[in-house]
Amino acid sequence: MILIVRGIIWYGLYLFLILLPLATAVILSPARNPHPFLVEAAVGAGFIGFALMSLEFALISRIDAAAQPFGEDSLQLFHNIMGVVALGFILAHPFLLIVSGYPANCWLNPFAACANFTTRTAFFSVFILLLLVGTSLWRKKLGIKYELWYVFHGLFALLVIFLALAHIFIIGRYTTVPVMQAVWLLYAVLVLGLLTWYKIWTPLQSWRRRWQVVENRPERGDARTLVLKPAGHSGFSFKPGQFGWIKTGRTPFGPGQHPISFSSQGDVEAGGTVAFTIKNLGDWSGEEVPAIKPGETVWLDGPHGVFSTDREQAMGYIFIGGGIGITPLYSMLQTMAAREDVRPVCLFYGANDWESMTFREELTALSERMNVTFIPVLSDPEAGWEGETGYISKEIIQKYLPKQYKRFKFLICGPKPLMDAMEEALPALGVPVENVLTERFDMI
Repeated sequence: MILIVRGIIWYGLYLFLILLPLATAVILSPARNPHPFLVEAAVGAGFIGFALMSLEFALISRIDAAAQPFGEDSLQLFHNIMGVVALGFILAHPFLLIVSGYPANCWLNPFAACANFTTRTAFFSVFILLLLVGTSLWRKKLGIKYELWYVFHGLFALLVIFLALAHIFIIGRYTTVPVMQAVWLLYAVLVLGLLTWYKIWTPLQSWRRRWQVVENRPERGDARTLVLKPAGHSGFSFKPGQFGWIKTGRTPFGPGQHPISFSSQGDVEAGGTVAFTIKNLGDWSGEEVPAIKPGETVWLDGPHGVFSTDREQAMGYIFIGGGIGITPLYSMLQTMAAREDVRPVCLFYGANDWESMTFREELTALSERMNVTFIPVLSDPEAGWEGETGYISKEIIQKYLPKQYKRFKFLICGPKPLMDAMEEALPALGVPVENVLTERFDMI
């Protein structure tokens, strides 16, 4: 109930900040010289688009109080959607002005004779925003490295905000009134404050709480497990299923942070180790992670996330995982075993084949000493495989569900095809939506 109330408060604050510039302008409009409706609509669209862009920083700043009601992966997805929505409002701004009679060439060609500093700031703000959204939506298809994209994504966002602010103040229509000046100052302080929190304060905290690599061992499925111990501090405990942001390198500042689920049990004693299992999915995970040696320093920001059995108490659980999405589920199982938790668990785990199934032996051992039903599903099984084949589906799940499954909690983590398939399969099985908790591990 507390999380619901907190979520309503944060959502209300978000909506208030989106509409604040527009509402203030509407209130002040009787005192201004009225413009045609399309011009006023263009200004309104620009204000909403600017507010949405400013608030994008809030959605990715890892503020736990804001993330707890929703989950960071949900906030990241919302961040992605709102970026596209903001682009739509901002594109509507010049479009409506052109429709109302403003010369198109002056707005669309920054080198035209009629273009001035006002139109150029608008043009380059929109152009950079198009680059920002385009490289985010199609980063993988364009082959852009994550670390390079991360740097330019932040740089583009800052340029868009400050060019848009410059455009607003040069126009001057709603910046000569003290009330509107206070509104724009609020947004400038908001953006700078969030950047300070995210880029300076959070890395400083990591600097003070370093972690040292104890072990770097290979796992099945082209993955590696990093075991870390706190260096000079007591470490932390975490809820099974949560994740942390890991960064390698000399300092915690700069690009290259990666969200990785804990793969060890959650009840960590003071000074105890934590583990992360990382699959080879790219340059960092395929090149840098295998080269990490025991004794090296790793920067860790965490724990984060709400994907946990500790948050979703139930009479039993249905775990559905695919590929490296097994890591948070494995953490939950280990924690339940350490707590001698006897509640039933049904684990569906999808992998290419038996040999590449990460934690295969460990999961088999846990199923033998816990109340766990382990159902591996192989898409490319070896000859003689007698278990489930293909992909995890409604039909496969239905075979193994206990009679009281509608009272169980369903926790799902895996690649996009699995997550999308479960969004259709579970409602078809009559599973209440409030009993389903998901985490998309490819949220960035």
